[in-house]
Amino acid sequence: MRNNRVYMPVDAVDKREDFELYYADGDVFLTVRGDWKYERDKVRIYNRMGGELGRIRTDPQTLTYFVGVERYEYELHTYTIFEHYFFKGMLWDIIGCISEPPLDFKNIGTGKLDVRIGRVKFRDKGPCYEIKVKDISKLRIAACCVIAMAIKESFKGKSEGEPYEETGLTKWKNRLTTNKGFTFEEVLKLKEKGLPIIRK
Repeated sequence: MRNNRVYMPVDAVDKREDFELYYADGDVFLTVRGDWKYERDKVRIYNRMGGELGRIRTDPQTLTYFVGVERYEYELHTYTIFEHYFFKGMLWDIIGCISEPPLDFKNIGTGKLDVRIGRVKFRDKGPCYEIKVKDISKLRIAACCVIAMAIKESFKGKSEGEPYEETGLTKWKNRLTTNKGFTFEEVLKLKEKGLPIIRK
């Protein structure tokens, strides 16, 4: 089944210009457009017919990415950049990073692997990420998630810190007042010291 995978150039976001994702036969799957100056810039995603399919925007702290796909909106949470992500709405727990595939999106609800990201040489496009799904209905969502992760990693954005159990008012108060995120430099320093990257 060749229609369950699409391809995105590895350096697409790093070039800071609009780009396309492709079907296995080389036809355009999605077109991605943005200003590409800052991490917080809005990104718009269009289908092959030119209609707007999705969008990516950040919260004011550039911690959470809101990924709209058609009429639904998902959230990409970066717990630790290049190590651990969570895609809320699809329940995808993602251990690893886009830049070092293979990478699996595991559904914590079902325990199954919904998406696999690989790296291949694709036609005349050079090195590309191969985004492969088991359920074809999840292909567009997976592609938009990969685009968001690529933006986060390219800009070396903030990490939320690994989650820990909090409940009730304390949970929301801490999220609003104390969790401003860890910069990439702060993450590196904590790792050098062997300290956990935990939001408190």
